Amino acid sequence: MMFAAESSIGSPTVVTSVNGGLSAEQITMLCCNKIVQVSESAAPEIKEQAAVFRARLENVVHAYVLKAMQEERETCVQLAVRGGYSELAELLRSY
Repeated sequence: MMFAAESSIGSPTVVTSVNGGLSAEQITMLCCNKIVQVSESAAPEIKEQAAVFRARLENVVHAYVLKAMQEERETCVQLAVRGGYSELAELLRSY
């Protein structure tokens, strides 16, 4: 018995940044692109519902990405303080 199947992995997404890592907005976009995908052939009602869901999801994801960035920075500040790098800690706090 023989089966024929087609598969597609989709198009890759490449995001770059200058002088630093990805922004919270870029990370949010990448995350939401993975979670919410709607077929081009989907009914208009489905597309509309997905767009509303995506907008709400983007707000939630963005808030948590910002919080994670803040907490990571605070962890770095504490490591700098414990290591005797108070000047570095102040630079990190001011960021």
